[in-house]
Amino acid sequence: MAAQIDSPPLIPGLKHLRVLGSGGYSTVHLYEQQVPRREIAVKVMRGPSSDLFQSEAELMARVSSHPAILSLFGAGVTEEGFAYIVMEYCPPPQLWTVARRRPLSIADALRTIIQISGAVETAHRAGIIHRDIKPANILLTAYRRPVLADFGISSVAGDVNQATRGLSVPWAPPEQLIDAANPHPSADVYSLAATFYSLLSGRSPFGTAGQKDDIFQLSRRIISDPVPPLQRPDAPEALKRVIEVAMDKSPMQRYPSALALGRALQEIESSLNLPPTTIDLLQDSLDGPEDAGDDDDSGTRIAVFSRVETPSQAAPAAPEEEAGVEETEEEAPRRPRVAPTVIGAAAIAVAVVGGYIVWSGPGEERPPGSFATIQAGQAAPLKETAPGPQGLVGELAEDGTARFTWSAPAADWAGEYQYRQWRGTVPTWERTADTSAVLPAGQTCIEVVAVRDDRQVSDPVHACVNAPTP
Repeated sequence: MAAQIDSPPLIPGLKHLRVLGSGGYSTVHLYEQQVPRREIAVKVMRGPSSDLFQSEAELMARVSSHPAILSLFGAGVTEEGFAYIVMEYCPPPQLWTVARRRPLSIADALRTIIQISGAVETAHRAGIIHRDIKPANILLTAYRRPVLADFGISSVAGDVNQATRGLSVPWAPPEQLIDAANPHPSADVYSLAATFYSLLSGRSPFGTAGQKDDIFQLSRRIISDPVPPLQRPDAPEALKRVIEVAMDKSPMQRYPSALALGRALQEIESSLNLPPTTIDLLQDSLDGPEDAGDDDDSGTRIAVFSRVETPSQAAPAAPEEEAGVEETEEEAPRRPRVAPTVIGAAAIAVAVVGGYIVWSGPGEERPPGSFATIQAGQAAPLKETAPGPQGLVGELAEDGTARFTWSAPAADWAGEYQYRQWRGTVPTWERTADTSAVLPAGQTCIEVVAVRDDRQVSDPVHACVNAPTP
């Protein structure tokens, strides 16, 4: 058996720059790739490679092309026997760092989790259960787009006790803390909602005020206590209800799929008159189990949520007690783990490959989950894509501002437009009835959507103008 690695490995074609972070089983380095020249992240196992590493890398490669999943560029094993994977580099600041300092706006949190729900749904259809969805595992690319990361490729590879590792307690569902040997996609639905809660609050859902949580006490609260109410006056009751349903103690009472959760959040967006966020799905190309819910995904891009089923059984009401503020956790690639007690017999056939689970429950029929009844407010559900603005062009004014103009989608167009800066920070969308917009100096790219009077929204169009170099 090879010794543990104590220095950055020499990888042909890559130049080591610095260490980005480390966890219990791996270290992430920043390298510069020589051809093509770019910065990349390389995750290196601390111990020698295992026979499962190749299968694990191949499974992640099946979904890494998804726009909301961290891109995988390659994988290999060094001459010393240490496995590594080459990934897209996401520069700081990262999402959880930002959210802990200042919780995200409702609009930004919705947009983030809706996009990630498409990534989780895609992974589930490929037969992969992530098992460790948390704020720190949602990175922001150079274009500030959220991507799901850390599928555990090197974190638990070759471990004989894989079923009890790879989960972060603050965002883990109760059943994962009790019986980690029987993972199911509903666990990811819970963790996705818990992550949504954290982005809106700046802390984990069951964290206590002003102190660092004992991992076993925290586990007890997750298993036994109701979800603390979200302390956000600007959050509509429908949004809080979605969190309650998705974080139900019973897996069968949650939304039946990540897609169903994403669509429920799209409906919240619609009710708040926010620009819609798309859910990206790869249709008919992944050999995984069929979606357990009743969602119809006939399109490869689901522009908006169409409908939320009325519950046949009401979920428990939200509790009355106040939630505390959790002490800020240390920056680290992975959180402290707890070894759960494994009880009961396996209800679903699973194969453990590295740090994540290959779900193989063919033909499993789940009872319909308990859904939130969500009022759409003044905005009707958006069921199809409207035509977009035509002929978007821009020019740079002498004062440095960028002026953009476009034409109406059709001669009989009735509606408005929304626009924002593109390829930079993500400010609030601005509304206009005109076919022109001006961006401040230094902001030279724009994103525009057309919003028809019936609330149907077009796909965005983009344009940039060349700014003079200093």
